[in-house]
Amino acid sequence: MIRELTEEDFARGVKNPYFDKLMTKIEIALRNEDYATFCETAEINGVPVDIVIRNCLADLAKKFRENE
Repeated sequence: MIRELTEEDFARGVKNPYFDKLMTKIEIALRNEDYATFCETAEINGVPVDIVIRNCLADLAKKFRENE
């Protein structure tokens, strides 16, 4: 059985030193209806909405690279 992490566990955590080399943090505006669609998908799959959006963008970027 996996134990649930507490706030104390996260307080002791270390930020990923490679985050800035691998990722770019951005802020985007979405129409409320589009965001609601992502939220519904996230709820169905039991994951946070930002993971759903990130995965959708990653899939689209992959398709763009394949079509170059």
